[in-house]
Amino acid sequence: MGIENLIAELKTKEDFESYWDFRRNDDRSHVHSLLKYPAVMVPGMQGEIFDLILKHDPTIKNVLDPFMGSGTVLIEAMIRGLDIKGIDINPLAYLTVLAKTQLYHEGDIKIKINELIQRIDSLREKDTDLFSFTGINKWYTSEVLSDLSKIRLSILQEPDVVYRRFFWVAFAEIAKQADNSRTSTFKLHIKLDSVINESRFDCIQSFRKKIFSNLNAISEFNNLRKEAENQLYYGDSRIILNDKRSFPENSIDLIITSPPYGDNTTTITYGQYSILPLRWIPLTDINELVDEEVIKSLSKIDKDSLGGTNYHLDLLCHSDVMQSSPHLKNFIEKLLLDKETEKARKVASFILDFSEVLQSLCKVVKQGKLLVFTVGNRQVHKSEFPLHLVLKELAEAYGLTTLYDFRRNIVKNRNYVDTTKQGFKTINKETIMIFQKP
Repeated sequence: MGIENLIAELKTKEDFESYWDFRRNDDRSHVHSLLKYPAVMVPGMQGEIFDLILKHDPTIKNVLDPFMGSGTVLIEAMIRGLDIKGIDINPLAYLTVLAKTQLYHEGDIKIKINELIQRIDSLREKDTDLFSFTGINKWYTSEVLSDLSKIRLSILQEPDVVYRRFFWVAFAEIAKQADNSRTSTFKLHIKLDSVINESRFDCIQSFRKKIFSNLNAISEFNNLRKEAENQLYYGDSRIILNDKRSFPENSIDLIITSPPYGDNTTTITYGQYSILPLRWIPLTDINELVDEEVIKSLSKIDKDSLGGTNYHLDLLCHSDVMQSSPHLKNFIEKLLLDKETEKARKVASFILDFSEVLQSLCKVVKQGKLLVFTVGNRQVHKSEFPLHLVLKELAEAYGLTTLYDFRRNIVKNRNYVDTTKQGFKTINKETIMIFQKP
């Protein structure tokens, strides 16, 4: 099956109204359900893309996602027997994918879970020192703090870090559900005192339910996954992709990813969403490279991400990126004309950072192979920033060929957050763009 046939088959899918919306199949089954994470990709849709591409090119053996998030792409790749490589700068995302991709022996993990539950049930109030970090009493009630401290101490008594990681993922979800932050935003925004005082949340019962739910998810995934190698990297994709030992040129068969929308401090604040659970978890259990500085500030993770640092306007305006993308140049010029200098810096800084990753991806992917991006266009100064068109222009400037693109509606599921309450318009469409390295 050639490229022409792949494109033809993609076009036939679009003949079916809303085919790529996956309204009929937007569930989070098996390990996709281990942890609720912001703005995850739809597993069924990514699986369909995999199947179409593998039908076109059965020689594909490995896949890379440089912004792996909670691992949707990588899990779908493992189900299809592909070796995986993934990168993320968020320690909670990295921890989650570690747990999802780990091969657990079901008998052993059942024993470990039962031992953990016994330890939790046997702990009395006087046996448990309350865990503490700066601001903990703002974000957790005394009852929740006591229960989470019990669970945390019981997890720490597990000697094997592989199982501790599995436990921490379940713990992270409960720690997030039990905090005093509003659910109407991914940002940390304290609830009203009246709401906090009326709320009751049984952490221990919720954790027990979650850990057994995750056990069932692991069991289901064990029946689906195929033998494959996995290499996961914690850190900045801009740096990691430049390591020629880990990522030699022309070594990757397929790249499928969804980069950030462009401003983690306002759109999807992955870092703020993750920071409270991370403050409970020993960072060395995640990766020895995770620095304590990451969790000291609520916004550190987001600032370390693409576009987290605003570069000087002169540097941005004279960069090759600006010259390579007329759509970017026009958008920035319009912002500057409207005297929105900081917004112009924010947009251009993100693209400058993203362009570094894109150039590295162009080097590591093999000739003739594909790169698939799912991107969303966010609102900036009441205008839609055409990230899909900027990506197209940059990709072609770096030597890629644009094969095909299509749009899909983002279905509002039970994890949906209405971002209009945060002062900006919700992204309700995505564009999937397929490129080839000649």
